[in-house]
Amino acid sequence: MSRYSRGRGRGMSINWQANQRKSASSAPGLQNSAALGQTLHFITKIKLQELEKQRLAFEAHAKVLEEANNTTDLTQRVELLLKAVRDWSGSGGFKDPTAKQIVGGKLDLEHLDLWLRQSKKDPCFSPSIIRHWGDTLEAHIRHNLSRFKYAHLFGSLLTEWTGSGDSVTGLLDVEAPEASASSTPTSQEEFVDMGRKEMVEQMEQLQEIIFTPAAIDVPAYHSYLDGLFSTDIGKEVLTSVRDKIKAASVQLQHERITAADMSWTIQSALSSDLMNEAKRATLKEMAASTVVLEELASVLTMRLADLESWTWPADGILVDMRRALNGKYRAFTDPDILDGLFLEYIGVKWQITFKSAFQSVFSSKLWKPSIPFIPRKELEHRRQFINASEEAFRGSLESSRVDNRKNHFFMSQLTNSTVRRHYDDGKGEESGNETLQAIQIKQRLIHVMMTDCLLNTALHKTHTVVRSDFEWFGPSLPHDSILATLEYFGVSKSWLKLFKSFLRGPIRFQQDPSGVVRVRERGTPVNYSISQLLGEVLLFGMDFAVNQRANGLYLYRLHDDLWLWDPDQERCEAAWAEMSKFASITGLKFNEKKTGAARVGGELSAKLPRGDVRWGFLKFDVEQARFTIDQEDVTPHIVELKRQLAATKSVFGWVNVFNRYMAFFRRNFGGRPPACFGQPLIEDIIDTFARIQRELFPDHVGGAIGYLQSLIKTRFGVDNIPEGYFYFPITQGGLELRNPMIEAYALQKSDRATDRANERENSDDNLLPTELFVKQMEEKDKQHYRDHQENWDSGRTTKTFQLGAPDEFMSFDEYVKHRETLLEHWQDLWLEMLRVPDPRDITLPPVLQALQTGSGNDYYTHYVLALYGEELVRMFGSLELVDANLIPVGMVDLFKTSKLKWDQ
Repeated sequence: MSRYSRGRGRGMSINWQANQRKSASSAPGLQNSAALGQTLHFITKIKLQELEKQRLAFEAHAKVLEEANNTTDLTQRVELLLKAVRDWSGSGGFKDPTAKQIVGGKLDLEHLDLWLRQSKKDPCFSPSIIRHWGDTLEAHIRHNLSRFKYAHLFGSLLTEWTGSGDSVTGLLDVEAPEASASSTPTSQEEFVDMGRKEMVEQMEQLQEIIFTPAAIDVPAYHSYLDGLFSTDIGKEVLTSVRDKIKAASVQLQHERITAADMSWTIQSALSSDLMNEAKRATLKEMAASTVVLEELASVLTMRLADLESWTWPADGILVDMRRALNGKYRAFTDPDILDGLFLEYIGVKWQITFKSAFQSVFSSKLWKPSIPFIPRKELEHRRQFINASEEAFRGSLESSRVDNRKNHFFMSQLTNSTVRRHYDDGKGEESGNETLQAIQIKQRLIHVMMTDCLLNTALHKTHTVVRSDFEWFGPSLPHDSILATLEYFGVSKSWLKLFKSFLRGPIRFQQDPSGVVRVRERGTPVNYSISQLLGEVLLFGMDFAVNQRANGLYLYRLHDDLWLWDPDQERCEAAWAEMSKFASITGLKFNEKKTGAARVGGELSAKLPRGDVRWGFLKFDVEQARFTIDQEDVTPHIVELKRQLAATKSVFGWVNVFNRYMAFFRRNFGGRPPACFGQPLIEDIIDTFARIQRELFPDHVGGAIGYLQSLIKTRFGVDNIPEGYFYFPITQGGLELRNPMIEAYALQKSDRATDRANERENSDDNLLPTELFVKQMEEKDKQHYRDHQENWDSGRTTKTFQLGAPDEFMSFDEYVKHRETLLEHWQDLWLEMLRVPDPRDITLPPVLQALQTGSGNDYYTHYVLALYGEELVRMFGSLELVDANLIPVGMVDLFKTSKLKWDQ
């Protein structure tokens, strides 16, 4: 049965699938999406026209200011201005003619007529009061002029952005990528013009890898895996895993997919950025229709039953090289909607299955603990001195480490439910009982490493760390290694055939002038849940091998980002040797540029790799035993940011690029530094952000603000723009520029707090905060030891009376021997060192608190308002810069959610 005829069922038209293959514009819902885009444009145009009409009318209305200022009679001046204020019914005017107060409560209009009559007759009436009334009314009119001026500017900026092409909206660009593929250039010269040199070079490297097969010795690989499970408990656990996988192979193939399944599958596909903007718009339309979901479920159920016959389209999958912020290009495919949803459903289901199976290995007795359990005899000896009830604890430092590994790092790329698939950058992942953003999990890894480094150095006087990843991991994965791993753990032949078909897809590169279709011989396509599954299943073997061969050492791994550390350098040597062995057997290669090792408190072993230990823009400094920012690594990204900013054609596009890059820098500086990083890294971050702005805008005083002021003056003729305007949200008529310096300074300790801390700890002035924490814990060790000894000496401890019972209490060294597994206050320290502090909030003056409405209630907003609020109030009369009713909300939302078009 052909792959097309299988879709015929329950009224679903297969012509729809065939048509949407030819052009995404013919897919259901896409016309609606295009119509929505046109509607947004129409509404925006009408709103901006209305805004301009009101602006011109109010400017004419405001000419009363000239007449009033030419009037020498103070009362007459007030009467002229009061009439003008009451007569204006547009934006900023009084909707209710009986309104009693000017906005902000600065003048009571209800009784002003009475007071004016009194002022004309009462000789005692003060002229200064009348003058104040006139000034207040004049200020109200001028504030409205400012609001109209900046609303007009906002409209001009929005119009500029909609025509600039700085973003991909998904509603306006309805032509499918396939439509432009036919116009690919025919000469190499034209081809190079299509993209930057780096893109062409990386594409050629990628093609060389993925079209070159990599055969491995499958029997030798299976024999290696057998060795890892060679013990009796190992064989038992392996049999259990295989039984689960075999059962899932049968169950999954015969499942009946429901409309509810299609709903989460669509959401999962959308979160993975699997398809282009046009198809994503179509998916959103589909998700809103129960009928469509049921029809999709019917088609995919039939496709699932006929699993072995699934293949990619014979004419090849289009591959598009897209540049990421880190400068690397990734090869994105754009599957048919049905293929994309089918593969997404399969991938998520198998992810859940394998994660559950491998977690059973992690929780079994086969998985070696990183710190050996206390021998029974030794624990019984301890109980002669300390009652078990006295050490009935909430947990230990080591138990927290194990929970952390299980919840955030073990098989982290696999989801454990259909509620939320594994994260992509910026998206959340549900893991255990916590939800962390993807980048927070990546940052947590170095936070844990830094915390363990400080504790190991304090407790064991040494710490060794090894860091690496694989070269071209996704594209270079040998298909034989993947399929051999799946087969080893019990995946059925039908599913093996499906996975092989998935891997060996025919592809053609959009940027390749030849347009030739070739079959992938190696690697996995980007952003598919099946790709994540296959990579994780393969690397589980490495995780398990390190655990078994390095006496319980844990390999911290996020995808192919590999980290391990321990106070015992020999365990690190054993782990690295096993990782090298695994890589050799499976046909993987370590990335030498990202491989390195370091040792604090001793000489680094020759058996460990040479090279720096890096994370993002951070480099581990052995002498300081902390991470510092590598300024040389930052430099090329400043150059690239300058290029991307220059390539924008709109102010909104410029701000968008700037904000994205500032967030990129902040993430790669480690985010908000926890206690284990301390204040030195915050100082590094502040200095580096200052450097970035100096080098981006060498000819403009005021950094990004100074440059934007100059740019807006040149393009739109608006001068003397207050600084606060640039930071205000777009939904309130501002530019929503993010200032990373504000975020950094909000994390810095105040001088007064530091002074108070120094006063409390005069004897510890030279200690770093973490060293102070450790010292405090060591003092707790001594205090708890004295308490237990006093209980023992006084007879409050239940002693075991037997031959050879001790006459003296245990030594202090014996008591602290198991700090990491028995003394719970060390767990408190570990958790405290990992705690990410909240930014320092600022209390606003009462005047600004009263005026604050929709500006947000977070520390960043408070910081901006405290710095610039008074200036904005002087210009606009309030914190409402423009009339929110005149802002095209739909287009603003589209701007905030649209993707940037990078300079390729």
